[in-house]
Amino acid sequence: MNNTKKVILHLVIRIGILVLLLTSVFLFWYFTYDPHKYCDETGHKHVDGGLGLFIIGFLITQMFYGGMLIEMIYLFVKKNRILAFANLGFLIISLCIAGACMFLMN
Repeated sequence: MNNTKKVILHLVIRIGILVLLLTSVFLFWYFTYDPHKYCDETGHKHVDGGLGLFIIGFLITQMFYGGMLIEMIYLFVKKNRILAFANLGFLIISLCIAGACMFLMN
């Protein structure tokens, strides 16, 4: 039972870090993005802020997954295999969900 609590706490902390990073980027974009920044009297010249939000979110997610991969290797070397396999399971499940979402959007 102790290992289960340890694994759940480990995963909740990692998921919380990812959610905190992506939420902070979204809130920064939401409160600072102005699509009419370059508009003048002659017409609308909108900028695509959603694309920038997607790119930054994608980069944050990739860096987070890279960090989890490094942590997984560190945990294997440290002989803490249960937490390393928890990281591996989280990576596999989240990438399968992302792949399924991409398949369904096409």
